[in-house]
Amino acid sequence: MRLLVVEDDEKLNDELCTSLREEKIEVFSALNGVQALEFLKDNSCDLVLMDVDMPALDGISTMKSLKASYNVPVILMGDRKEEIDVIYAYEAGCIDYIRKPFFLKEVCLKIRNISKKTSAQYIVYGGVKIDTLGRVLYVDGKKESLTQKEFQLLKYLVDNEGIAIEREKLLNDVWGYGFFGDDRTIDTHIKMLRNSLGKYKDCIQTIRGFGYKFEYK
Repeated sequence: MRLLVVEDDEKLNDELCTSLREEKIEVFSALNGVQALEFLKDNSCDLVLMDVDMPALDGISTMKSLKASYNVPVILMGDRKEEIDVIYAYEAGCIDYIRKPFFLKEVCLKIRNISKKTSAQYIVYGGVKIDTLGRVLYVDGKKESLTQKEFQLLKYLVDNEGIAIEREKLLNDVWGYGFFGDDRTIDTHIKMLRNSLGKYKDCIQTIRGFGYKFEYK
């Protein structure tokens, strides 16, 4: 899991990052909402842990801006005790609200449990994230529209990472033995997949005279 911690208290930010890295989680940090949005322009992450009360751009506003451009879940942290404030945070789109002060271990356990669920649902290669349950592809945090057959083809290639698969086998295993198509069917879908993958298009390699394979470099 790739986690972004957004907390303006530098000491708490460091403590969170250190504790979460001990849980074998890949952690990045930002000190305010502006830094968080700048980070996500060029980087992907699976979860954002963010303080509500930050200068310049508060957590709620940051989350709304983030969710407008990126499909990433957000956990908010704050010392707001009023029920209405917490309800507003949930209505704004957070998946959880952690009240301050909190125990670091409590936060780490929450994130670790989410990480376990996430790892079962997502296949991640750098900026490429495949949601196996939602059957959706995200490239650098942005959702890419795939047909169901394109998704099936991508998932099949990823499940056989590093293995060269001939066109006929792809047709049989993805489209089924009853499908009356030819190599152009595969080639057309591969072309569309590469377009969706953008700068990661070379992950799908052509094996001349044979077929294709998926390999992330």
